[in-house]
Amino acid sequence: MAKIPVAVLGATGEVGQKFVINLQGHPWFELTALYASERSAGKKYAEALDYGQENSRWFCKEAPDEKILDMTVLDVRDVRPEENNVFFSALPSETAMEIEGKIAKERPVISTASAYRYFDDSFVYLPSVNESHAGIISVQQKNREWRGFVVPQANCTTIGLAMSLKPVYDEFGLERVTMASMQAVSGSGYGAVKEWAKQRREQGADLPAVLGDFSQGVFEGNVIPYIRGEEEKVKKETVKLLGEFIDGKIKPAGFKIACKCNRVPVLDGHTESVFIETTKGCSVDELKEAWKNYRGEPQRLALPSAPKQPIIVMEAIDRPQPRFDAAIGGGMVAVIGGVEANAFDNGFQYTVLSHNTELGAAKGAVLAAEYLYKVGLIK
Repeated sequence: MAKIPVAVLGATGEVGQKFVINLQGHPWFELTALYASERSAGKKYAEALDYGQENSRWFCKEAPDEKILDMTVLDVRDVRPEENNVFFSALPSETAMEIEGKIAKERPVISTASAYRYFDDSFVYLPSVNESHAGIISVQQKNREWRGFVVPQANCTTIGLAMSLKPVYDEFGLERVTMASMQAVSGSGYGAVKEWAKQRREQGADLPAVLGDFSQGVFEGNVIPYIRGEEEKVKKETVKLLGEFIDGKIKPAGFKIACKCNRVPVLDGHTESVFIETTKGCSVDELKEAWKNYRGEPQRLALPSAPKQPIIVMEAIDRPQPRFDAAIGGGMVAVIGGVEANAFDNGFQYTVLSHNTELGAAKGAVLAAEYLYKVGLIK
Protein backbone atom coordinates (compact mmCIF):
# COMPACT_ATOMS: atom_id res chain seq x y z
CA MET A 1 0.00 0.00 0.00
CA ALA A 2 1.04 3.63 -0.42
CA LYS A 3 2.50 4.96 2.82
CA ILE A 4 0.82 7.78 4.73
CA PRO A 5 2.86 11.03 4.78
CA VAL A 6 3.55 12.18 8.33
CA ALA A 7 5.41 15.04 10.01
CA VAL A 8 7.19 15.50 13.34
CA LEU A 9 6.78 18.70 15.35
CA GLY A 10 9.69 19.50 17.67
CA ALA A 11 11.95 17.20 15.67
CA THR A 12 15.25 18.36 17.14
CA GLY A 13 14.40 17.59 20.77
CA GLU A 14 14.94 14.27 22.50
CA VAL A 15 11.37 13.00 22.01
CA GLY A 16 11.29 14.38 18.47
CA GLN A 17 14.42 12.38 17.67
CA LYS A 18 12.72 9.26 19.08
CA PHE A 19 9.84 9.92 16.68
CA VAL A 20 12.32 10.03 13.81
CA ILE A 21 13.84 6.69 14.80
CA ASN A 22 10.46 4.98 15.20
CA LEU A 23 9.08 6.36 11.94
CA GLN A 24 12.00 5.70 9.62
CA GLY A 25 11.34 2.46 7.78
CA HIS A 26 7.81 2.20 9.21
CA PRO A 27 5.59 -0.10 7.11
CA TRP A 28 2.61 2.30 7.09
CA PHE A 29 3.98 5.82 7.64
CA GLU A 30 6.51 7.85 5.66
CA LEU A 31 8.28 10.74 7.37
CA THR A 32 8.10 13.66 4.94
CA ALA A 33 8.50 16.79 7.09
CA LEU A 34 10.46 17.90 10.16
CA TYR A 35 9.41 20.99 12.12
CA ALA A 36 11.31 22.80 14.86
CA SER A 37 11.88 26.27 16.28
CA GLU A 38 13.10 29.32 14.42
CA ARG A 39 16.65 28.54 15.58
CA SER A 40 16.73 25.32 13.52
CA ALA A 41 14.44 26.29 10.64
CA GLY A 42 16.10 26.44 7.23
CA LYS A 43 18.96 24.14 8.23
CA LYS A 44 19.50 20.56 7.19
CA TYR A 45 18.50 18.20 10.00
CA ALA A 46 22.13 17.10 10.43
CA GLU A 47 23.26 20.73 10.72
CA ALA A 48 20.52 21.64 13.20
CA LEU A 49 21.72 18.82 15.48
CA ASP A 50 25.47 19.19 14.79
CA TYR A 51 25.17 15.51 13.90
CA GLY A 52 28.50 13.70 13.84
CA GLN A 53 30.28 16.59 15.57
CA GLU A 54 31.87 16.57 18.99
CA ASN A 55 29.06 18.77 20.32
CA SER A 56 26.30 16.70 18.63
CA ARG A 57 22.81 17.02 20.10
CA TRP A 58 21.70 13.63 18.77
CA PHE A 59 20.50 11.67 21.83
CA CYS A 60 19.49 8.28 20.40
CA LYS A 61 21.68 5.20 20.17
CA GLU A 62 20.27 4.43 16.71
CA ALA A 63 21.41 6.47 13.71
CA PRO A 64 18.97 8.39 11.51
CA ASP A 65 18.75 7.59 7.81
CA GLU A 66 20.90 9.72 5.53
CA LYS A 67 17.85 10.99 3.66
CA ILE A 68 16.40 12.26 6.95
CA LEU A 69 19.66 13.97 7.90
CA ASP A 70 19.47 15.74 4.54
CA MET A 71 15.90 17.01 5.07
CA THR A 72 15.46 20.74 5.61
CA VAL A 73 13.93 21.65 8.97
CA LEU A 74 10.79 23.78 8.67
CA ASP A 75 9.63 26.53 11.02
CA VAL A 76 6.91 25.17 13.29
CA ARG A 77 5.29 28.62 13.41
CA ASP A 78 4.52 28.28 9.70
CA VAL A 79 3.21 24.72 9.79
CA ARG A 80 0.89 23.80 6.92
CA PRO A 81 -1.64 21.13 7.97
CA GLU A 82 -2.66 20.31 4.41
CA GLU A 83 0.81 19.03 3.50
CA ASN A 84 0.72 15.90 5.70
CA ASN A 85 -1.92 13.40 6.78
CA VAL A 86 -0.73 12.99 10.39
CA PHE A 87 1.38 15.12 12.73
CA PHE A 88 3.38 13.68 15.63
CA SER A 89 3.99 16.35 18.25
CA ALA A 90 6.90 16.54 20.66
CA LEU A 91 6.33 20.24 21.28
CA PRO A 92 6.72 21.86 24.71
CA SER A 93 3.33 22.15 26.38
CA GLU A 94 3.50 25.94 26.41
CA THR A 95 3.50 26.06 22.60
CA ALA A 96 1.54 22.87 21.90
CA MET A 97 -1.88 24.32 22.66
CA GLU A 98 -1.77 26.86 19.84
CA ILE A 99 0.10 24.86 17.20
CA GLU A 100 -1.61 21.50 17.77
CA GLY A 101 -5.00 23.23 17.77
CA LYS A 102 -4.19 24.96 14.51
CA ILE A 103 -3.30 21.66 12.85
CA ALA A 104 -6.25 19.75 14.34
CA LYS A 105 -8.66 21.99 12.46
CA GLU A 106 -7.63 19.95 9.41
CA ARG A 107 -5.51 16.93 10.41
CA PRO A 108 -4.94 14.42 13.25
CA VAL A 109 -2.25 15.19 15.85
CA ILE A 110 -0.74 12.49 18.07
CA SER A 111 1.01 14.25 20.92
CA THR A 112 3.36 13.61 23.82
CA ALA A 113 2.55 17.08 25.20
CA SER A 114 0.05 17.60 28.01
CA ALA A 115 -1.67 20.66 26.48
CA TYR A 116 -4.88 18.82 25.50
CA ARG A 117 -4.66 16.03 28.06
CA TYR A 118 -7.14 17.26 30.65
CA PHE A 119 -10.12 18.46 28.65
CA ASP A 120 -13.36 16.54 29.01
CA ASP A 121 -13.46 15.89 25.25
CA SER A 122 -9.87 14.59 24.97
CA PHE A 123 -9.04 10.99 24.07
CA VAL A 124 -6.00 10.36 26.27
CA TYR A 125 -4.95 7.04 24.80
CA LEU A 126 -2.90 4.29 26.42
CA PRO A 127 -2.64 1.35 23.96
CA SER A 128 -4.15 -1.91 25.24
CA VAL A 129 -6.07 -0.07 27.96
CA ASN A 130 -8.77 2.35 26.75
CA GLU A 131 -9.60 1.82 23.09
CA SER A 132 -13.26 1.92 24.17
CA HIS A 133 -12.87 5.69 24.65
CA ALA A 134 -12.09 6.39 20.98
CA GLY A 135 -15.65 7.63 20.42
CA ILE A 136 -14.76 10.80 22.32
CA ILE A 137 -12.85 11.92 19.20
CA SER A 138 -16.11 12.69 17.41
CA VAL A 139 -17.23 14.69 20.45
CA GLN A 140 -14.02 16.73 20.31
CA GLN A 141 -14.46 17.36 16.60
CA LYS A 142 -18.05 18.52 17.09
CA ASN A 143 -17.25 20.71 20.10
CA ARG A 144 -14.31 22.44 18.40
CA GLU A 145 -15.50 22.30 14.77
CA TRP A 146 -12.35 20.39 13.80
CA ARG A 147 -11.90 18.02 10.89
CA GLY A 148 -8.89 16.51 12.65
CA PHE A 149 -8.26 15.86 16.34
CA VAL A 150 -5.61 15.79 19.07
CA VAL A 151 -4.83 12.50 20.83
CA PRO A 152 -2.42 13.11 23.73
CA GLN A 153 -0.56 10.34 25.49
CA ALA A 154 -0.97 9.66 29.17
CA ASN A 155 1.66 10.91 31.58
CA CYS A 156 4.69 8.59 31.61
CA THR A 157 4.17 7.86 35.32
CA THR A 158 0.58 6.80 34.77
CA ILE A 159 1.22 4.25 32.02
CA GLY A 160 2.76 1.40 34.04
CA LEU A 161 0.26 1.80 36.86
CA ALA A 162 -2.81 1.94 34.59
CA MET A 163 -1.56 -0.95 32.45
CA SER A 164 -1.08 -3.15 35.52
CA LEU A 165 -4.49 -2.21 36.97
CA LYS A 166 -6.54 -2.80 33.82
CA PRO A 167 -6.80 -6.64 33.95
CA VAL A 168 -7.29 -6.56 37.73
CA TYR A 169 -10.06 -3.97 37.52
CA ASP A 170 -11.78 -5.86 34.71
CA GLU A 171 -11.74 -9.24 36.48
CA PHE A 172 -11.82 -8.51 40.21
CA GLY A 173 -12.71 -4.84 40.64
CA LEU A 174 -10.75 -2.36 42.74
CA GLU A 175 -11.58 -0.60 46.00
CA ARG A 176 -8.39 1.38 46.48
CA VAL A 177 -4.92 1.80 45.01
CA THR A 178 -1.79 3.21 46.62
CA MET A 179 1.40 3.81 44.62
CA ALA A 180 4.88 5.10 45.35
CA SER A 181 7.02 5.85 42.29
CA MET A 182 10.77 5.81 41.73
CA GLN A 183 11.03 7.79 38.50
CA ALA A 184 13.91 8.03 36.07
CA VAL A 185 15.59 11.35 35.43
CA SER A 186 14.54 11.22 31.79
CA GLY A 187 10.89 11.08 32.86
CA SER A 188 9.57 14.49 31.98
CA GLY A 189 12.91 16.10 31.16
CA TYR A 190 14.95 17.92 33.70
CA GLY A 191 12.53 20.83 34.06
CA ALA A 192 10.69 19.45 37.07
CA VAL A 193 13.88 19.11 39.11
CA LYS A 194 15.13 22.55 38.08
CA GLU A 195 11.78 24.02 39.08
CA TRP A 196 12.08 22.30 42.47
CA ALA A 197 15.52 23.85 42.91
CA LYS A 198 14.18 27.28 41.99
CA GLN A 199 11.38 26.97 44.53
CA ARG A 200 13.75 25.79 47.26
CA ARG A 201 16.14 28.67 46.62
CA GLU A 202 13.24 31.08 46.85
CA GLN A 203 12.54 29.57 50.26
CA GLY A 204 16.12 30.31 51.29
CA ALA A 205 17.73 26.91 50.77
CA ASP A 206 21.44 26.92 49.93
CA LEU A 207 21.51 24.59 46.92
CA PRO A 208 24.34 24.04 44.43
CA ALA A 209 23.99 25.87 41.13
CA VAL A 210 24.26 22.60 39.15
CA LEU A 211 21.22 20.99 40.80
CA GLY A 212 19.13 19.45 38.06
CA ASP A 213 22.07 18.85 35.69
CA PHE A 214 22.29 15.06 35.40
CA SER A 215 25.61 15.28 33.57
CA GLN A 216 27.15 16.72 36.74
CA GLY A 217 26.04 13.72 38.78
CA VAL A 218 23.92 15.69 41.25
CA PHE A 219 21.34 12.89 41.39
CA GLU A 220 23.97 10.36 42.41
CA GLY A 221 23.07 8.96 45.83
CA ASN A 222 20.02 11.19 46.10
CA VAL A 223 16.22 11.00 45.99
CA ILE A 224 14.02 14.01 45.29
CA PRO A 225 10.60 13.35 46.86
CA TYR A 226 8.70 15.95 44.86
CA ILE A 227 7.85 16.31 41.17
CA ARG A 228 5.65 19.32 40.53
CA GLY A 229 2.12 18.34 39.52
CA GLU A 230 2.96 14.67 39.02
CA GLU A 231 0.79 13.15 41.73
CA GLU A 232 -2.27 15.11 40.64
CA LYS A 233 -1.76 13.90 37.07
CA VAL A 234 -1.48 10.25 38.09
CA LYS A 235 -4.59 10.36 40.28
CA LYS A 236 -6.68 12.11 37.64
CA GLU A 237 -5.47 10.09 34.63
CA THR A 238 -5.60 6.60 36.15
CA VAL A 239 -9.31 6.65 36.96
CA LYS A 240 -10.07 8.30 33.61
CA LEU A 241 -8.13 5.68 31.62
CA LEU A 242 -10.02 2.89 33.39
CA GLY A 243 -13.37 4.66 33.17
CA GLU A 244 -16.34 4.10 30.85
CA PHE A 245 -17.36 6.05 27.75
CA ILE A 246 -21.08 6.68 28.25
CA ASP A 247 -23.34 9.13 26.42
CA GLY A 248 -20.49 11.09 24.91
CA LYS A 249 -18.55 11.43 28.17
CA ILE A 250 -15.90 9.46 30.03
CA LYS A 251 -17.07 8.43 33.50
CA PRO A 252 -13.99 7.86 35.72
CA ALA A 253 -13.51 4.57 37.54
CA GLY A 254 -14.83 4.63 41.09
CA PHE A 255 -11.90 3.33 43.14
CA LYS A 256 -9.82 5.54 45.43
CA ILE A 257 -6.20 6.26 44.60
CA ALA A 258 -3.28 7.78 46.49
CA CYS A 259 0.29 8.18 45.31
CA LYS A 260 3.68 9.72 46.07
CA CYS A 261 6.14 10.45 43.26
CA ASN A 262 9.93 10.50 43.62
CA ARG A 263 12.82 11.25 41.27
CA VAL A 264 15.74 8.80 41.62
CA PRO A 265 19.19 8.46 39.97
CA VAL A 266 18.05 6.13 37.17
CA LEU A 267 18.34 7.14 33.52
CA ASP A 268 15.34 5.31 31.97
CA GLY A 269 12.42 3.32 33.38
CA HIS A 270 9.84 4.26 36.02
CA THR A 271 9.53 1.74 38.86
CA GLU A 272 6.43 1.78 41.07
CA SER A 273 5.47 0.00 44.27
CA VAL A 274 1.72 -0.64 44.09
CA PHE A 275 -0.71 -1.69 46.84
CA ILE A 276 -4.26 -2.68 45.88
CA GLU A 277 -7.47 -3.89 47.45
CA THR A 278 -9.73 -5.83 45.09
CA THR A 279 -13.53 -5.90 45.24
CA LYS A 280 -13.72 -9.65 44.68
CA GLY A 281 -11.53 -12.09 46.52
CA CYS A 282 -8.76 -13.71 44.50
CA SER A 283 -5.36 -15.33 44.95
CA VAL A 284 -1.86 -14.29 43.92
CA ASP A 285 -1.92 -16.96 41.24
CA GLU A 286 -5.21 -15.65 39.87
CA LEU A 287 -3.78 -12.15 39.71
CA LYS A 288 -0.75 -13.39 37.82
CA GLU A 289 -2.92 -15.32 35.39
CA ALA A 290 -5.04 -12.23 34.73
CA TRP A 291 -1.90 -10.29 33.79
CA LYS A 292 -0.35 -13.09 31.74
CA ASN A 293 -3.51 -13.75 29.76
CA TYR A 294 -4.39 -10.12 29.10
CA ARG A 295 -4.37 -8.89 25.51
CA GLY A 296 -5.58 -5.56 24.17
CA GLU A 297 -6.69 -4.26 20.79
CA PRO A 298 -3.11 -3.66 19.53
CA GLN A 299 -2.40 -7.35 20.07
CA ARG A 300 -5.67 -8.44 18.44
CA LEU A 301 -4.97 -6.22 15.44
CA ALA A 302 -1.26 -7.24 15.30
CA LEU A 303 -0.15 -3.63 14.99
CA PRO A 304 3.48 -3.17 13.87
CA SER A 305 4.73 -1.52 17.09
CA ALA A 306 2.67 -3.64 19.50
CA PRO A 307 4.35 -6.26 21.72
CA LYS A 308 2.88 -9.76 21.60
CA GLN A 309 1.64 -9.28 25.15
CA PRO A 310 1.37 -5.92 26.94
CA ILE A 311 2.19 -7.23 30.43
CA ILE A 312 5.09 -9.46 31.48
CA VAL A 313 5.14 -11.16 34.91
CA MET A 314 8.51 -12.01 36.49
CA GLU A 315 8.72 -14.60 39.25
CA ALA A 316 11.96 -13.40 40.88
CA ILE A 317 11.18 -11.49 44.08
CA ASP A 318 13.82 -8.83 43.31
CA ARG A 319 12.64 -8.02 39.78
CA PRO A 320 11.86 -6.01 37.74
CA GLN A 321 14.85 -3.66 37.85
CA PRO A 322 15.11 -0.76 35.37
CA ARG A 323 18.74 -1.38 34.44
CA PHE A 324 18.00 -4.94 33.31
CA ASP A 325 14.27 -5.02 32.52
CA ALA A 326 13.12 -1.64 31.17
CA ALA A 327 13.87 -2.64 27.56
CA ILE A 328 11.92 -5.92 27.63
CA GLY A 329 9.50 -6.04 24.71
CA GLY A 330 11.28 -3.09 23.12
CA GLY A 331 10.28 -0.94 26.09
CA MET A 332 6.61 -1.37 25.16
CA VAL A 333 5.38 -3.54 28.04
CA ALA A 334 4.60 -3.22 31.73
CA VAL A 335 6.85 -5.59 33.69
CA ILE A 336 5.40 -6.86 36.99
CA GLY A 337 7.13 -8.72 39.82
CA GLY A 338 7.22 -9.20 43.58
CA VAL A 339 3.51 -10.08 43.72
CA GLU A 340 2.36 -10.83 47.27
CA ALA A 341 -0.76 -10.82 49.40
CA ASN A 342 -0.75 -8.39 52.30
CA ALA A 343 -2.66 -7.90 55.57
CA PHE A 344 -5.52 -5.81 54.13
CA ASP A 345 -8.83 -7.33 53.06
CA ASN A 346 -8.33 -8.63 49.51
CA GLY A 347 -5.00 -6.84 49.62
CA PHE A 348 -1.98 -7.34 47.35
CA GLN A 349 1.26 -5.58 46.54
CA TYR A 350 3.62 -5.69 43.58
CA THR A 351 6.26 -3.80 41.61
CA VAL A 352 5.63 -2.55 38.08
CA LEU A 353 8.22 -1.13 35.67
CA SER A 354 7.54 0.72 32.41
CA HIS A 355 9.86 2.48 29.97
CA ASN A 356 9.08 6.18 30.17
CA THR A 357 10.83 7.14 26.91
CA GLU A 358 9.49 4.26 24.79
CA LEU A 359 5.90 3.27 25.69
CA GLY A 360 5.69 6.55 27.61
CA ALA A 361 6.82 8.73 24.71
CA ALA A 362 7.37 8.55 20.94
CA LYS A 363 7.11 4.78 20.41
CA GLY A 364 3.83 4.65 22.30
CA ALA A 365 2.53 7.56 20.23
CA VAL A 366 3.42 5.75 16.99
CA LEU A 367 1.51 2.70 18.26
CA ALA A 368 -1.44 4.99 19.01
CA ALA A 369 -1.38 6.25 15.41
CA GLU A 370 -1.26 2.68 14.13
CA TYR A 371 -4.43 1.86 16.05
CA LEU A 372 -6.21 5.02 14.88
CA TYR A 373 -5.30 4.20 11.28
CA LYS A 374 -6.35 0.56 11.57
CA VAL A 375 -9.83 1.48 12.86
CA GLY A 376 -10.31 4.16 10.20
CA LEU A 377 -9.89 7.32 12.29
CA ILE A 378 -6.75 8.25 10.32
CA LYS A 379 -7.28 8.26 6.58
